Amino acid sequence: MAVGTEGERVGRWGRAVELNPMLATVTPFTSDDRLDTGALSDYLSFLDESGARTILVNGTTGEFPALTVAERKSVLEFTRSHWRGQLIAHIGTSAVGDAIELLDHAHDHADAVAAIAPYYFAEPPEAGIRQYFGILLERTKLPLLVYNFPRHTQALITPMLLGILAAEYPMLVGVKDSGTDRGITRGYADTGLSVFVGSDGAAAHIAEHGALGIVSGGGSPVPELPVRIAQALRAGDHDEAVRWQAIFDDCRALRRRSGLTDPAFVKAALTERIPGFPVDVRPPLVAADSVQRKSGPTCG
Repeated sequence: MAVGTEGERVGRWGRAVELNPMLATVTPFTSDDRLDTGALSDYLSFLDESGARTILVNGTTGEFPALTVAERKSVLEFTRSHWRGQLIAHIGTSAVGDAIELLDHAHDHADAVAAIAPYYFAEPPEAGIRQYFGILLERTKLPLLVYNFPRHTQALITPMLLGILAAEYPMLVGVKDSGTDRGITRGYADTGLSVFVGSDGAAAHIAEHGALGIVSGGGSPVPELPVRIAQALRAGDHDEAVRWQAIFDDCRALRRRSGLTDPAFVKAALTERIPGFPVDVRPPLVAADSVQRKSGPTCG
């Protein structure tokens, strides 16, 4: 179900996101489990100096299920005060009331929002998923990205459902697809919405999937890699993009071999780039231990 050209939809948001990677940020904690604003400030400066221009806060890499609503607001407020680029706030939760509260708060602090499907209730009726997103899309004053991550939610957002929502709600501008079925990704693109793939391995190959860019969580320790890939693509130099992609793929392989969860690996790797960056994560995740940190969970 086509709902308008890609250019028309992106135009509602601004073309600043085109071909630019979105970096999904981590949430640094102090040793006594509070938000570490000093580390967050250093981290945002690091991303900015790398050339990153669009970030997504309070996403999966940011450990959003382990944050309270108040903490998610604090992260967004602090980030807005220290970030000059495009800022996307993830507002998705299992409780629609919490999502509404986060959406209303984001209106004053973000350039756009993203929302994952409700999770815990496995394989919910599609009508219920449609109702959930409809409530948010009816209310939002900001462009909204639907966030598809069926491995965690056990709720696939089908291309047909996405098209139905887009036809009814003009503030729906696209989808962040962290699924693994590229047939689904192509189906999203066929709706005319903007598609952002949640896989670092797709950075140099977005055109093959009909995507506009990637959302990278694993790229945080090496943000220059997705940035350089995007620069090469904008210049029409696919060979250069593939060359940088090969280096990025080495980083991805190292992450898989580490045995760490993505947030734990990313935080450990960031200590190699930002002196004193905390490795702490919240349960049920486990931080990298001294042996894992000493092994050098980084790449370049």
